[in-house]
Amino acid sequence: MQVVATLWWVGFLAAVGLCLGSYFNVVIFRVPRGISTTSPLWSFCPCCEARIHWYDNLPVLSYIHLGGRCRSCGARISARYPAVELLMAMVVLIMLDAFCISGLRGTGGPLSLGITEQLHYDWPIVLAHVILFGCFLAMSAIDLEHYFIDIRFTNLAVLAGFVLHMLWTPEPTPWRSTIAGSWYRPGVVFAAVGVAAALAVVVTVLILRFLQPPTPDGELETEGVEPDRAPSGESASSSAVSLAVVSEDLTEPPAQLTTEAEEPLDCPSELDPHSQGPLFCTPGAAAWLLGVTFVLVAATAIADGVTSRPLLLPSWRMMVPLAACFFLIVGAGAAPRSSDTEIVEAIEAERFSARGVALRELLALVPALLAGGAVAWLAMNNEAFRECCAGIMEWSIGRSWRPFTGLATAAVGFVVGGGLGWAVRIGFTLVLGREAFGTGDIHLMAAAGCVAGWPVVVIGFVLTSFLALAGWVATLPFKRTRAIPLVPWLSLAFLAVVVFYEPLRRLGAVQNTVDLFEAVVSGKLTALAH
Repeated sequence: MQVVATLWWVGFLAAVGLCLGSYFNVVIFRVPRGISTTSPLWSFCPCCEARIHWYDNLPVLSYIHLGGRCRSCGARISARYPAVELLMAMVVLIMLDAFCISGLRGTGGPLSLGITEQLHYDWPIVLAHVILFGCFLAMSAIDLEHYFIDIRFTNLAVLAGFVLHMLWTPEPTPWRSTIAGSWYRPGVVFAAVGVAAALAVVVTVLILRFLQPPTPDGELETEGVEPDRAPSGESASSSAVSLAVVSEDLTEPPAQLTTEAEEPLDCPSELDPHSQGPLFCTPGAAAWLLGVTFVLVAATAIADGVTSRPLLLPSWRMMVPLAACFFLIVGAGAAPRSSDTEIVEAIEAERFSARGVALRELLALVPALLAGGAVAWLAMNNEAFRECCAGIMEWSIGRSWRPFTGLATAAVGFVVGGGLGWAVRIGFTLVLGREAFGTGDIHLMAAAGCVAGWPVVVIGFVLTSFLALAGWVATLPFKRTRAIPLVPWLSLAFLAVVVFYEPLRRLGAVQNTVDLFEAVVSGKLTALAH
């Protein structure tokens, strides 16, 4: 039965991942061009605008059957489409493997209760990570081509993080003992601080939205585009940590995207944006790389699930898709684009107002800082308030469902992730006199913290600096530009930390940093206040 269950779940979830990738292809194409994702509801060929029927829209299979051509007009379809589908399916299998097969993250060991039983307990957190990295995949593809982020993706991930964390509050039992050691749960003081600060952020955003003047008629002509976009243009400065430098928020897609959406598409180049780059940059090469990697990921996961001697140890088999993603990002970033220079010009044009923007952003964060500080002081100095917070967190339905514990876990991750990003952005902007770190990247960090926990964001942020620097150096033989998209590197770093969290925690520097954070946020230092 274990063999059948493993084959079923790997096959079923791989198919789900392919379908999600197919949908993300629609989003990746339409969102930057201001085309509604709901009108039309069906897929269409960008060249002849003919409707693509379901039998021509099967992930990967239809592309192979049609030879990469549109059935109606014969226009070439980029291999980017099956590449994205394979990448999303691979992400789903990585999450399944890490949580329910190898026991690398969040479970009590390799199939200690069987894959079906593990999913029964851990499906909320697995689903939250699938949504998170699915949104990151779409954001990365758009950022690589357009230096453009739509924070509706991160809003979806944050919503999923709060809801699914409230559903996932497993009771520590012997077979789930690693959860207590690997999954951070906030102490009473920081839980109260996190919830208060998160609520203050939500209230502040709603007030600012209410006070924001309405968009003038004709400014935004395309349906489905919201003024929630923050471009992410990153510049390779002398400091690896300060690689990111971004332009101002936009209330509509960049001008060149609007023009492309209005004019007839040059189908071969439009659907194959990397065709002019090096050979390994082409979508075809990426599709082959991801196809081979996907088969390896699926085969090794099945082997680990049905045998006692896996083909590859979990740590080694997880390195393969991560390495493939690294080369994929380098290849996609090596293709020259007009947006490389346009984003740098936009950054330079805004540098004289950068400090003023940073101070206004700091002012908008004051309510959250005050709310968090006030609750922290009250929790550390008022025992009755602290006991009340503890009682709320421990309130349970049944034996193990503690929704407010899950809510506090998500809130703390959201606040720490976003707070770290804002601190870097505002601090470096005030020091350097130019915008440092993108607001879209900050939303991404907050979403990652909300789903995966604040330690993943802290460790992943440091890892991102090295990955982005290495990626920038790797693209130098193919193009010289100061701009690099940071979202793909943040996404890859967070994925790597999610998978390898336990080995990373065993490193001395990482352990000391996380332990210091845990001592503060768990309320162990409250005695110093008395």
